[in-house]
Amino acid sequence: MKNYQCKKCATHLTSQSRPSGLNCPAGGNHQWTDLGAVGNDNYQCKKCSLLVKSKIRPSGLNCPSGGSHQWSKL
Repeated sequence: MKNYQCKKCATHLTSQSRPSGLNCPAGGNHQWTDLGAVGNDNYQCKKCSLLVKSKIRPSGLNCPSGGSHQWSKL
């Protein structure tokens, strides 16, 4: 399982494979970012407040709040 987040609408989900890009509520198609494998450690982005469970520090790419995620391990 991996963590995915749409950089347009900020939707977060976990899935075995990249989710469908169709019908983003922010308009057009979702733009999914693979944040990495689901794990037991909690990380929260200081910019968008997203909380994920991850094996290692998640990818910093494509924070919906602009630029890169700023992850803190909780």
